[in-house]
Amino acid sequence: MTNVIGTGVTALREFARKCLAAGGVPQFKTKYGGRPLPDNSVIVACWGAANKVPGGTIRNVPPDIIARLERQAGDWKWLVGETPLR
Repeated sequence: MTNVIGTGVTALREFARKCLAAGGVPQFKTKYGGRPLPDNSVIVACWGAANKVPGGTIRNVPPDIIARLERQAGDWKWLVGETPLR
């Protein structure tokens, strides 16, 4: 697994905001090889600005947030507060 860079929803939001501020697009992976990641983890990457905002793993993400990331693949706006977090 990649370097652990944080835990929980707050870390996901902070990563997404930093990535956007650097001109990148946040990406979130909840599975590897079709299997869920251990420790309720999400792998994050900043496409287009990875040299400014390095990615890694964020652990202890609530299962409902992981499910929403899977359901709304490519839509991160709810995560950074542009739409309600449910």
